[in-house]
Amino acid sequence: MIRSLLISSLLVGLSGCSSLFYYPAKQQFYDPAKISLKYQDVSFESSDGKKLHAWYFPAVGPSKGSFLFFHGNAENLTSHFVGLHWLPAAGYSFFIFDYPGYGKSEGDATQQSTVDAGKEALRWLAKQKREQKEKDPIYIYGQSLGGNIAMRVALEMKTEIPFRAVIVDGSFLSYRSVARSVLAKNWFTWIFQPIAYLVMSNRYAPEHLEELSPIPLFVLHGQKDPVVPLEQGQQIFSAAKEPKQMWILPQGHHGDSFFTENGIYRQKLLIELEKLQ
Repeated sequence: MIRSLLISSLLVGLSGCSSLFYYPAKQQFYDPAKISLKYQDVSFESSDGKKLHAWYFPAVGPSKGSFLFFHGNAENLTSHFVGLHWLPAAGYSFFIFDYPGYGKSEGDATQQSTVDAGKEALRWLAKQKREQKEKDPIYIYGQSLGGNIAMRVALEMKTEIPFRAVIVDGSFLSYRSVARSVLAKNWFTWIFQPIAYLVMSNRYAPEHLEELSPIPLFVLHGQKDPVVPLEQGQQIFSAAKEPKQMWILPQGHHGDSFFTENGIYRQKLLIELEKLQ
């Protein structure tokens, strides 16, 4: 009886998805002004008319390119923007948006709604660059859950809006696979790993990642990542075709790729971007 109740509870949690993948928050965590970052508060609409919230951080000096930032599954953009706060000083602008249900964005986060929001965010950024007559490239960057969403958006939008490269950081290819990894971490849930394949959908996962080629793909993953195992990043790299690079960060955990080892991977990425100009 107890075993049946536990299995039923687990199935309900997995089938809802939100307990595993979405942890939105409404409050503001950090103020960019406190680290001397200028930004534009932006509102745009999803395909179903919901209002989505974003911040646009312009480059300091002549622009070398613009990043579209897909953030991770917790909190909201007011904490995640810190991950790329160093880009404007390096000559790159970035646009970070909140998925439905996060921060000031309306709606609810689902696989479909997050992908739809990402597509509209890319359209907004491309329009902004046209209006400003900026001819420098767009780069798509996704961290953790955002990497999965970013890859799907890139696959769907590559013929509509040009972008120069995709960078995924501490991410995963399959919702089913990463859910199984989460279950495997705990002795109590270990036995239920196969259930992830029964109740979890990959409908909006970035399947056929090989079709991203010839757009370059960079895969960053911390060797000590306790949230998304390194093998998940390796699956992304294996599924992609050239041109591609994988950077395994020996001291990297989760969400610290551009802070670990005194930020050496910031400069490494900037060097690679220069090669793509």
